[in-house]
Amino acid sequence: MDRRRNNKGDYAFGHWTSLSWSPVPLCSIGSFSWARYRVAVSPDSRSRVRPLSAPRLHRHDQERQDSDWLTRIWQQPNTRVLCISRGKAPIGETSNPTTNTHPTTAPRLLLTAPQGDLPDTAVYLGEVGAEDLERHPKGTGPGHVVAVPRSSSPADNECVLPPRTAIWESLRSIGSLLPAVEAELLTHATALIAWHTSSAFCSACGGVTEARSSGWARACIRCETVHFPRTDPAVITAVIGADDCLLLGSAMRWDWRRYSTFAGFVEAGESLENAIVREVKEEAGVVVDRVEYISSQAWPFPRSLMLGFLAHTGDVCATADQEEIRDVRWFTRERLRHEILSGAIALPPRSSISHALIAHWYGGVLPERDSDTALPS
Repeated sequence: MDRRRNNKGDYAFGHWTSLSWSPVPLCSIGSFSWARYRVAVSPDSRSRVRPLSAPRLHRHDQERQDSDWLTRIWQQPNTRVLCISRGKAPIGETSNPTTNTHPTTAPRLLLTAPQGDLPDTAVYLGEVGAEDLERHPKGTGPGHVVAVPRSSSPADNECVLPPRTAIWESLRSIGSLLPAVEAELLTHATALIAWHTSSAFCSACGGVTEARSSGWARACIRCETVHFPRTDPAVITAVIGADDCLLLGSAMRWDWRRYSTFAGFVEAGESLENAIVREVKEEAGVVVDRVEYISSQAWPFPRSLMLGFLAHTGDVCATADQEEIRDVRWFTRERLRHEILSGAIALPPRSSISHALIAHWYGGVLPERDSDTALPS
């Protein structure tokens, strides 16, 4: 790989900065093209994307391999339980709710103390600091957090159920409003519990699997194959024209006012760059000349990792494919602002990396109408 400097800054690896790729073909063998990518880092385009999951948890990845680790954690006085019910978590009351039923400022996860024996479905999430645990009842000093899915049997819920006053919200709806460590807890809990739910049987022999490694693996009781949580990579990109306009699309399945960036899963044997070129060409009809990596976001619905890019094109004419995308439109910053405030269009929710990519291009906080938050995403 060719690493060079450009007029914007030094090359670098391993940093949360934006990287830009320009394909330089080396050779072609039959129908296969080999390419190298020139990587440059721009110091003035560092990632502004706030991930749902920030690295504040100590996951104890070595200790949790011990078969007795989770049992010991469950019995510690500072351990807290996060109950998950159909992808939703309990949210506690806040100091300044605007209504009697729904907190709108500083929401917090409602963590409870464990009661009774450790459930077989429990999943270890990690250790949090004292400043994070003290927000919750009876929390003093650092402690561990364990996720437990809510059972259909009332008797199985006695050890984990929060108070009846709890409000149940999904990561999708509440994630961007939570403190960083709580968003990380809910991200891990949502992903792991969804994986356990869909992985009860071995993909190698069809046998029954059981949880291992404190909920971070499953093993087949017949063939002993060990399975781990999967992550499906998907690219999501804001397309920018030569005149610095932004291209957005409206999907067939959305409300007709909803416009967003372009996204798609990475296919087998496909690079991230080629996935972007393919998706943008298929959905919007424009050819991408250059891509610039911005940031990533875990999106556990059920197991995606969204890899966010800016894609640059010299094409002017964009055409929706009329299969996945209903309409595509170019926006200047002023036009985008005007159409958002007038209600002509609505953008993705703030919890999504799509919103953050648009804000990155916009250069600041995007305008928002309160009524737009109710649109389906």
